[in-house]
Amino acid sequence: MKRSKRSAKEGIFRPKRTRARLSGEMPCATVFRLVASASLEDVKAHHRGACNGDTDAVHQTRVALTRLRAAIAFFEPMVEDAEWTRLKSELKWLNGYLGATRDLDVAIQNAPCERLFRTARVESQRQLRRALTSDRYRRWFKDIVSWVNHGPWSDMSDRRLVRLRASPASAYHMRRLAGWHEKLVDKSRGLQGLSSRKQHRVRLASKRLRYAIEFSEDVLPKDDLARWLAIVKQLRKAQQILGELHDAEAARALAAELRQRAKTSQTGRQREPLELLDRKEKGRLLRRATVAYRKIAT
Repeated sequence: MKRSKRSAKEGIFRPKRTRARLSGEMPCATVFRLVASASLEDVKAHHRGACNGDTDAVHQTRVALTRLRAAIAFFEPMVEDAEWTRLKSELKWLNGYLGATRDLDVAIQNAPCERLFRTARVESQRQLRRALTSDRYRRWFKDIVSWVNHGPWSDMSDRRLVRLRASPASAYHMRRLAGWHEKLVDKSRGLQGLSSRKQHRVRLASKRLRYAIEFSEDVLPKDDLARWLAIVKQLRKAQQILGELHDAEAARALAAELRQRAKTSQTGRQREPLELLDRKEKGRLLRRATVAYRKIAT
């Protein structure tokens, strides 16, 4: 039985540039623009590597886009408009190619002897390169940069939105983080009894909260920051543990799908399902994740 292991790079965001210094006195609109722009700059920085099939560049592009989505969700009451609805649809299209390639990279790392993964990765990278070098991608990137800086959201005249855009970021971040934290605590209750799909949703919510805390560090009051950084530490642990479980399940499903496509059953020999984690190991990981979420809740 081979154990699934996640790369030490998994989930770690490593910006190429020093990010702009934020402060709690900045207007919410300014903080949003700076945070979102930093993520887009990292997408741009890793573009060539992702086109050329570099596994780390593909991963870092996905991380940057996840941070971008987290920032937009965090400021959703202020920035959601019709243009974002369109751009979000295009982002989903792009993530489809990035996600397929990244899933294969993780599967290859965890099951290097599974040849079907490597064969599928070649085709997946070809499709990803075609997407990243397309006019559709170039239009999307240009449009989303423009939207972050000058989108319709920045001119909406509703008084509540005007006040929110101009309000100091510190109070908004404290309220928003508290709300996201409360929702995650609620989602993670009874983790060991949740289906794999719901566990994955908990992981996604954990990742979103973690990124929100990280881009809020310079905005939060110092006496609040220590508590949130302690939560980040537990979020990283929980995210990695749930990631191992998700990767093992994703690799199993992917292997089954690729074998079906290749019609390997016609060779006369039925191959055993790919299993990277046995029931005992899954239970141990879930117990560790449960401990992390208990600490997050306190």
